[in-house]
Amino acid sequence: MRLRSEAYGSLFEKEEGHWWFRTRRAVLREMLARAELPASPRMLDVGCGTGGNLDFLSAYGEAEGCDCAAEALKYCARRGFKRTRLADACDLPYEDGSFDLITCLDVLEHVRLDALAFSELARVARPGGYLLVTLPASARLYSSFDCLCGHLRRYSRSQVNELAAAAGVRLVRMTRYAALAHPFVLLYMKRGDLIRGRGRFRQQMETILPSSNAALSFLGEVEARVLRRWDLPWGSSLAALFRKPPTS
Repeated sequence: MRLRSEAYGSLFEKEEGHWWFRTRRAVLREMLARAELPASPRMLDVGCGTGGNLDFLSAYGEAEGCDCAAEALKYCARRGFKRTRLADACDLPYEDGSFDLITCLDVLEHVRLDALAFSELARVARPGGYLLVTLPASARLYSSFDCLCGHLRRYSRSQVNELAAAAGVRLVRMTRYAALAHPFVLLYMKRGDLIRGRGRFRQQMETILPSSNAALSFLGEVEARVLRRWDLPWGSSLAALFRKPPTS
């Protein structure tokens, strides 16, 4: 799914400092601590958007990305990332077993054929390589906010496990997250409808109050520290790390 043109500019501006992205990056660091990556892994971010994920992944090794929107790739180039390709998640233009790590971060909920997309992630992962996905969690949380964002669904743990089983990858770790911020997220959704109108308030990813971004970022860091020892059973988002079986 392609976003509106103005949304890419907003994402480009917000990805570095916005609490939601900062929380996700903190969670991803803890998830990747379970991955036995080689010294210089080759990594692909599917649905790379404006390149914030590539910036994060570059700390681990060689990162490249693909996205279905040419405009998103222009923003990646502005960040200095030119190893990007225009691609559909259901038909990735890469050879089998090309990457040590595939990330697909809050993308599958936009894809109508999510099982096909997940199988493509597994196909381009090397034997012994990893898949790391994040997704909106819990169908009961589905709201007008999800509709506005183009989410076709929210996921349960069992649904994610079914996608993985069909693709032939094994679960390493799965957890919910954004638990501490969830009450604020609900307030944000309601306030956006009542005060700023549907669309504009949310697409610009404004925080509830000017000072709330720092507080919500702090909560995300606290939650990431908890994830060093425990998985969380609640939260509005879900993160899962899978491994493709090594060849015997």
